[in-house]
Amino acid sequence: MTATDTAAPVPSDGSDLPETLLQGFEESLELMKEASPLLRPQYVTRLLSQVDVLTDSPEGMHLLRRRISELVEGGIFQGGPWEHPARLVPALVAGTLKAGGQTTLVEVLSELRMLALARGEMEDPTVSTQGARDFLKDVMVNALDLRFPGHTEEDRNLDPQVRTKIDHLMTVLAEEVPLEQIKDALATEIELICHQRPVVTSRALQLIELVHDEVGLEADGSEDHRLQRYIEAALAPSPAASDRSPAEYARFVKEASRAELEEEGRLLAGTMRDTGLAVGAHAYLLRQVATDLPLLELALGLGPAGKAELERHHELVAELIGEVILPSSARSVYGLSRLLERGLLSRQPVLGGLRRLGTLEPHPDVAKAVKASRPGSDLTAAQLILSDTLCVLGQPLGVGQGRNPTCQSARGISLWSRHAPGKLLEMIRTVAQSNELTMRFEGQPIRSTQVAEGLLKEDEIDLELDAVSLILVPHLDKIYNEMMRRASNRADDPHKWVNPAMYGHWIPTGFLSAYNAVTGAISDYDTFVRTFYATHHPDFNRGHDLAYPNPVGIFLTSASGALIGFHAVSIVRVRRVDGEVRIFLVNPNTEGRQRWHADISPTVAGHGEEPGESSLPFDQFASRLYAFHFNPSDVGELDAVDEKMVKRVEDAARKSWGESYRWVG
Repeated sequence: MTATDTAAPVPSDGSDLPETLLQGFEESLELMKEASPLLRPQYVTRLLSQVDVLTDSPEGMHLLRRRISELVEGGIFQGGPWEHPARLVPALVAGTLKAGGQTTLVEVLSELRMLALARGEMEDPTVSTQGARDFLKDVMVNALDLRFPGHTEEDRNLDPQVRTKIDHLMTVLAEEVPLEQIKDALATEIELICHQRPVVTSRALQLIELVHDEVGLEADGSEDHRLQRYIEAALAPSPAASDRSPAEYARFVKEASRAELEEEGRLLAGTMRDTGLAVGAHAYLLRQVATDLPLLELALGLGPAGKAELERHHELVAELIGEVILPSSARSVYGLSRLLERGLLSRQPVLGGLRRLGTLEPHPDVAKAVKASRPGSDLTAAQLILSDTLCVLGQPLGVGQGRNPTCQSARGISLWSRHAPGKLLEMIRTVAQSNELTMRFEGQPIRSTQVAEGLLKEDEIDLELDAVSLILVPHLDKIYNEMMRRASNRADDPHKWVNPAMYGHWIPTGFLSAYNAVTGAISDYDTFVRTFYATHHPDFNRGHDLAYPNPVGIFLTSASGALIGFHAVSIVRVRRVDGEVRIFLVNPNTEGRQRWHADISPTVAGHGEEPGESSLPFDQFASRLYAFHFNPSDVGELDAVDEKMVKRVEDAARKSWGESYRWVG
């Protein structure tokens, strides 16, 4: 048991708060309630100034908790991003709480509203009591570092006033969601993060460390066993690593016998294959055995294909290990293993591209950004770029966009890693050296340094990215945005021209959008759905399988089905699993389990998903689709598509995102 889980103090009635503060709060609340819609924002701002002070004390936080229904009814959330609780995303709460200013204050109130809904003290037609409880559980899992502060550099640098407000909120929320209630959720969260094999593993490792330090585990609990498996993988992948400090383990592998090194290789490779996690011990061991082929094969956990690749390129691999694999870049051990299994070093463009990266001298601005993303690393910017290049090439489905609005760019990096790794390496080298990227759109060059910003603001980039994405995404985002601008005045969705120009020749020439760019309406949806079935569903598309990932657009919706916006994903394959046709996709938002509706939840395991894939039943995916590419020669008979299938998709669409549009045709 931790201090956070001891008996909660009796909530204050507010009488011990300063009278002037209470009076100011009451006056501001009444003024907000009575204000017209035009004047309400200024009274909300005035009220938030009192909320700012109240959230600095436990007594004030409890007062706000008791009065939250009045704040909601008075319009505290009206007209803002927090207005509709069903549209909120638990995974975003932690970042918003840390933002400071009014953003932190409104997020605190939003969580108090959800707490009131979970306790039945308030009602909302779009959020059930159980739904609110589930939301809070997800928040506590995703914000575990806020509940137990001090584990990350970001947390240690958090504004002390913001830290105080978060502490008081977490104490209140812990009364509703004690640790014992989220052990199962924690175990599932860690398992499913690791199953997706992300390139950036810091989220999983932070959760594991927090569980180890703060959560009491019992020997006979099933959730405890599940958590212990990952604690051992990250913190004690072998008995020798468990019993020694990092420096002592480094000395151990230097002095170990061959039999001991073989045992370490088997154990460490086993945990890495099992969880996708590589930690400091893996790096120390790999550096020790780099020149010994049999031991290196063992430590990397290679299969027949990987072993054959390593035998052909052992000298280069040993050089790469000596150059870029250190404890602070240990995740590249798994990336290197997967790269060898893919046989990429036998492709001349990859071999040559990696050698050129080995002599790279990054542009000063690029070096500064890369080093800022990895505080405390003992590698140079050039080493970090090369190290993470191994990960991106080895784990193309593990590339994510972080908290950046750059799904198109992340999707591109993933696609190039799979199907044009030589092109990707040349892009990495070019941007790293010049801090500039040039691409062509319909024969005309677009230079990233000569066009306007895209969706990503240069000073707002989330640094929780691999080094490859960190340096490429700002340029790709600007170029994609410029392509969209140049194609925006045409009588069709600009993606029809932009996607092939951005991603490459393998994007099919056929294209359909449910959204009419001229009228702003959903147009001829029946034909749109039938064409998607006739080009992608195995019962109607003449048996044609996808040769390359298909970049498609989806309507992003909340758990209640309300339209949030648009999102870019890639369909990678369509398969029948247990009698059900499912679409397997790559979602670059770093979280393949993102819920698309109350009853539409992609899975990342359990239905034949490969690491990094999500999947959904065909009709559920189709009901969120708004644009897709297809090969015109692969189109089956539209009339053969079952009318009931089309009706099911259209009904689901109309009852969710479709309510935001006019439908014609």
